[in-house]
Amino acid sequence: GGHSEHHTGLAVDVIKNNYSVEKTKEFEWYSKNAHKYGFIIRYPKGKEYITGYKYEPWHLRYVGDIAKEIYESGLTYEEYYVTRIEPYR
Repeated sequence: GGHSEHHTGLAVDVIKNNYSVEKTKEFEWYSKNAHKYGFIIRYPKGKEYITGYKYEPWHLRYVGDIAKEIYESGLTYEEYYVTRIEPYR
């Protein structure tokens, strides 16, 4: 079967005008500000080989305080987990 983060209650899809999300002023805002509220764009452009998912600019994931570090580093959630969390487990 498929896998979805939505059942966790930590993911939300922000969709307007079908899937032309990147052309909206909402996307322009949240792509630069979502991390301030604990959210990241979960499946970023050009990182499909890491996340296993196509680019989904509408799919936000709540990660809390680490969102700022993930956003500023340019890492995916997977890369962040492997390099910053897993070594200390």
